[in-house]
Parts: sequence; structure tokens; C-alpha cells
Amino acid sequence: MTPSQLGAVFGWGTALIGLAAVAAAAGAVVRSSLSNPIPYQKRRELEEKYGYWAVKTAIGVCPHDDIRCIEREAKRLYESRVLRRT
Repeated sequence: MTPSQLGAVFGWGTALIGLAAVAAAAGAVVRSSLSNPIPYQKRRELEEKYGYWAVKTAIGVCPHDDIRCIEREAKRLYESRVLRRT
């Protein structure tokens, strides 16, 4: 193989590895965005207790599938909002 052919093979190999890495990252993002962080019934229960905004914010802050963290954070947000109004 000539040096120019080796350069082309190296370039294509690097491009394929880069595309595979981007595809893996995109797959992880799509899977996490489509999955449900907490069961629907539990979410409705928490929204009735603490409000939609507090639960939505808590879901964004807490790790995926950590229901105790979501409940704790929603309660903290709700209480801070209630205490601020008084």
C-alpha cells in the first residue's frame, strides 16, 4: 500500500469510529427521553400533593428512577414556595 492509500484507510476508519460513537450517544439520549422516570399513578399522586411544577422540576433534578429523591425534592420545592408566600 502506498502512503496515500494508508492515509485514506486511516481517515475512513476514524470517520467510522466517530459515527459509531455519535450513534451510541444519540441512542442513549433517545432511550432516556422516551422512558418514564416514575410510574404514572405515583406521578399523579405526587402532583396532587405538591403540584405539577414541583414534581416536574424534581424529575428534572433527581436521578432517573429514584422515586424517593423525586418525592423528597417535590416536597422541598412545594414547602419553599408555600413558605415564601406567607
